[in-house]
Amino acid sequence: MKFIETPSLEYINSLLDSVEFGDQAISGKLEAYSCKMTADDKRLFRSLEAQHADGTLSRSGSADHGTSPSSPFGDLGDHQTRKKLVHLIATLNASYPDYDFSCAKAESFTWKTGAEYMHMVKNSIMTTLAEADTSLGSSVNLCEQLWQQIESEISPAECDIFSYIPDMDCDPLSDGKM
Repeated sequence: MKFIETPSLEYINSLLDSVEFGDQAISGKLEAYSCKMTADDKRLFRSLEAQHADGTLSRSGSADHGTSPSSPFGDLGDHQTRKKLVHLIATLNASYPDYDFSCAKAESFTWKTGAEYMHMVKNSIMTTLAEADTSLGSSVNLCEQLWQQIESEISPAECDIFSYIPDMDCDPLSDGKM
C-alpha cells in the first residue's frame, strides 16, 4: 500500500483535527492508499503463499487435510482471495505504522454487506458530526463535506467492506502487546 496525497482529504483532515463540542472531541483523519503492492506487501504475500503451499494456511491454524480452507472473503485456495487478505493486512499496517499485523489470520476479518452496512456507518457519522457542525457553525457543514469526500474517493456502495476482529494473542494493539 502506498499513501496517496489528496488535497481534498487534507482539507477535511484539517477540519477533523481535534473538533471539540460539548464534552466530546473528534480527532480523526481520512487517508487514501493505492492497492499497488510495496516490497513489504510482496514479502507478506510470498509468506502467505508459502503457508498455503505447505498446508498451514487454514482456519485456526489447523492442517488443511486436502481441502481449501474458507475465509470470510472466499476460498483461501484461490490466489485472488489470498491477495485480498494481504491487501487487508497491508491496509492495517499502513494505517498503524507503529504496529505489525502480519500474523493476522483470515478469520480475524468479517465481511459486511455493502449498502446496508454503509447506510449504518453514514447514519452514525452524520449523527455524531451533526452536533460538531452546530459548534463549528453552519458555514462549515462538516457532515456533508466529509461524506462527499468519502463518496468521491472510494464509492462505498461499490466496495467490499470488512471489519477486523483481532485474535488477542496476535493483535499488536491488544493489552498484552502494548
